[in-house]
Amino acid sequence: MTANSNKSKQGNKAAHRVIAGVLCGASVLSLVLSLVMPPISQAIANDAQAASTEKTVMGGVPQVSLLM
Repeated sequence: MTANSNKSKQGNKAAHRVIAGVLCGASVLSLVLSLVMPPISQAIANDAQAASTEKTVMGGVPQVSLLM
C-alpha cells in the first residue's frame, strides 16, 4: 500500500513540475512578445505611412492603411 502511495506522490510531483514549467514558459513568452510586438507594429505602421507618402508624391493614388 505504501509503495502505491509513494508512486502516486512522485507522479503528482512530476505533474506539478510539468505544469509549473509550462506556466513559467508561457509567462516568459508573453513577456517577450509584449516587449517585441510594439516596436514591430510601429515599424510596420511607419513603413505603410512612408509607402503612402511616396505614392502621393509620385502622383499615385494614396492608400488608406488599416493598421493601428
